Amino acid sequence: MVGTRLGGAVLAGVLLASGSLAQQLAPTQAPQAGSSQTKIAFVIVQRALASTDEGKARLKELDAWAGPRQDELGKLDKEINDLKGEMITKQGVASQDALAELNKRLVAKQREFEDKTRNVKRDFEAKRQGLLKELGGKLQEIISKYADENRLTAVFIFNPDQLAYMATSADITDTVIKLYNERYPLSASASAAPAK
Repeated sequence: MVGTRLGGAVLAGVLLASGSLAQQLAPTQAPQAGSSQTKIAFVIVQRALASTDEGKARLKELDAWAGPRQDELGKLDKEINDLKGEMITKQGVASQDALAELNKRLVAKQREFEDKTRNVKRDFEAKRQGLLKELGGKLQEIISKYADENRLTAVFIFNPDQLAYMATSADITDTVIKLYNERYPLSASASAAPAK
């Protein structure tokens, strides 16, 4: 089994990385002069990023980029396991030179696997971070505009571990997703170059 799961883990990786995005999306504060009422709201950033039309499309592109690389790593992993199996079956039967040659091939395949895994992880992380930065910037713009227009005092990134209670009406995630889709329709973002 391949040590790196990229294809199916694209969404999970983006969701986990949204914690770092939450630091970029600092609470939007827009206190209103003369208003004594404090109005706050929360956004579930992970759901917002994964639920916008553009977010879904971009995650699909990232998944399409990762799929062939995962397949390649899976093929290398199988070759390594086959070589290990061949070495076990030839122990005590093959000459020392033949076993040494098999071991040499095994070590070369393991190095190739490690190098490719490292490169794929690095490239995947760079693409994921770029995606988060781009979508996060747009999301911040939508949240800020919504907060200003609705005279919100603050909008917080929803973190269930740090929240004792939240009224359902304080969750503006669905509204933010709707506004994002209106502001950045998929047809406009579909012309963006796919992940390479």
